[in-house]
Amino acid sequence: MTDRPFPRATTFEDELLLCCAQVSPGSETRARLGQLAARPLDWETVLNRSWWHRIRPLTYRHLISQPPGTVPDSVLAELAGHVSELRERNQRLSRVLANVADYFEAAGLRGLVFKGPTLSEDAYGDLSLRECGDLDLLVDRNDFGRIAEVLTAQGFESWWERDDRNQQLFACEFERSDGTLDVHWELSPAWLNYRVNFARLWETATPLSPDRPGLRKLSPEDTLVVLCIHGAKHWWERLRWISDVAELINRDRVKQWDRVEAAAFDARCWRSVALGLWLAGNLLSARVPSEVMRRLEATPGITRLGQQVRVWLGYAEQSPEMRTTRDRFFFRMGLCERRRDRVSQLVRYLAARPRHAK
Repeated sequence: MTDRPFPRATTFEDELLLCCAQVSPGSETRARLGQLAARPLDWETVLNRSWWHRIRPLTYRHLISQPPGTVPDSVLAELAGHVSELRERNQRLSRVLANVADYFEAAGLRGLVFKGPTLSEDAYGDLSLRECGDLDLLVDRNDFGRIAEVLTAQGFESWWERDDRNQQLFACEFERSDGTLDVHWELSPAWLNYRVNFARLWETATPLSPDRPGLRKLSPEDTLVVLCIHGAKHWWERLRWISDVAELINRDRVKQWDRVEAAAFDARCWRSVALGLWLAGNLLSARVPSEVMRRLEATPGITRLGQQVRVWLGYAEQSPEMRTTRDRFFFRMGLCERRRDRVSQLVRYLAARPRHAK
């Protein structure tokens, strides 16, 4: 896909961040970024929204390359400090991941790695360019009890044991002083109707290292599908989630697009994947194959959903409050694959409607 003229965002600050949310933007986007950086921007908004969208390393990468004096020194200094801290965090998480691989190997357990430092290297080509908050593993639900025992023995504390944390029905977080591990047996609540086939994902995954086959990373095609499920689950409200999809594609990791489609149908999330690809292609100029883009744009409702996400992106940290119950309902309904999947959305909508006093 060729570099597209950048779509008009809510503000110049938002447009600047959209330009920054790519590792290697095209010439037109780079030129536009330079024009925007030279404007009298509200730099506090740029800093706040780069934090919200979790793209501070990318923002710093592009702003530091502007001519001297274009970006205030205080802004560059603040971003540099964050980037240094984030780099150290990613390195620490990489060490924790190696530890977990050893624990799983010794116990004969299996786990699939997705997102985190592994995605930083595979999609961004640099451990320091993606903000990582924790490590994510997908496991067989039948193994969870044993996994919890092993992690607890290694100093991790289950959030399920803490009174101040809500229990998720599809994952459990384990925390240790050097990092947090989010262990999933599903990727979302049951009412979203996505389906995880651990056995199939395991067969197509790649061992993290030859001597630690107990942990594998998802194939690029499956990674793309999982990233789109995650983004759709969270309303695509952060640019990093769109950047993840775009950079995985731009690094030419995804080779077999027919496998992407097959995996998406298997997980009942083709429309979620279509939306993620539409966003990556239209907002961040991801090099989605032209025939795939044509199909996406012809998929009923995907363009409308994409435009809705663009509106939510403009709200940034206010987006959770700005999404109305009606917006949420129609967004979820628009992603449903089957008629019967819409029933759970309708039930949730009816339960969430405000009750008017009689």
